[in-house]
This record gives sequence, structure tokens and C-alpha cells, in this order.
Amino acid sequence: MLRDYPKEVILKSGEKVILRPMVKEDEQKLLEFFLRLPEEDRLFLKNDVTDPKVIESWARNLNYEHVIPILAEIGGRIIGDATLHKRTTEEPPTIGEIRIVTDRDFRRRGLGTMLAKEVYYLALSLKLNKLVAEIVEDRHAVIKTFKSLGFRHETTLKDRAIDLHGIKHNLVVMTEDVDALWKTIEDLIHKDTAHYSRE
Repeated sequence: MLRDYPKEVILKSGEKVILRPMVKEDEQKLLEFFLRLPEEDRLFLKNDVTDPKVIESWARNLNYEHVIPILAEIGGRIIGDATLHKRTTEEPPTIGEIRIVTDRDFRRRGLGTMLAKEVYYLALSLKLNKLVAEIVEDRHAVIKTFKSLGFRHETTLKDRAIDLHGIKHNLVVMTEDVDALWKTIEDLIHKDTAHYSRE
């Protein structure tokens, strides 16, 4: 799975971006990426990503069995961070959570959608049963991206997200039934095989 990286992808603007798993040596570059984000983009992140100790902890404790972080890089500069978190309440994990952060300078170029699809395909390859994305209600573009991937609105949790200033916001929970998608893919493969059978 991870041996397929690094990958080169092309944004709508024609720029070439490298996608690859995070490694320990990315600590400083990842911190610089988060420091470049405006405060409003950091409002709802689950950790204080401007704290060097937080990023140091991530780099030191990398474990792809639990969290797979995929970085988008251009010219040695990190412009996106997408992670697949395997929920560990079950063994093996059957539910994954997707989180995505992108550099504001590279938005509306397809980077967010590209990262979402990349992590989504990782989840498919791991045969997780269900994917979850939690999005603040007013992030309409992000919600639209996940809808385009087949995610459905599961519920809205009132006042569940608290920003850096302590203000509460509604949280939209979107889910994708990966089992159902796998069955659809297998059915299509079966039909295609049957169609070309000589028997």
C-alpha cells in the first residue's frame, strides 16, 4: 500500500505535486506549514498545531498502523496534510476517520479533493467498513468535497465543535459505507467478467 509512494499528481493549475507518507524528518517543514495557516483555518483543529511540541510528538510517534499521514509537497514545501485515523476500539480496526488541511494559496486548484480521494483510496485498500468525516457546519466547500466522494450526512451535533476562542459551533458528521462500495465494485467486476466469458 505505502510502497506505491511517492506519487506525482497534477493540480488544475498544471502544477506538479508529490504525495507521500509523512516521515520523522518532516517535523520542521510540517510545523512551518501549520504556522503559515491563518488562524481561521486552525480554529477547529483538534490540536494546537503551532506548538512545536505537538508536531515533534507526531514525528516521534509515527505509527502507520493507527494513523496514516499523507503530505502534499511542491518544491520541497508542504502544502497539504491529509490523515486517515483508524479507530482502535475494534481489532482489526473497521472504522476510519479522514482529516484534511490545505495551504490557502493552493485552494480552488483541486488539492483538497485530490487529498481526500487519496486518503479515501487508502481506506479502500485497507478494507475498512466505514469512513467518518467531521466538519464544522459552515465549511460548505469541505462538505461539498466529501459529498462528491459519496459521503452522506449522518447527523449534525449541536455546539460540538469549540474553536480556539471557546466559541461553540455545530459539527456535521458525514459517513461512507465502504462495505457497500466494495460490494458494488465486486459486482461490477463480476458482471464485466461474465460479459467477456467464452462459456
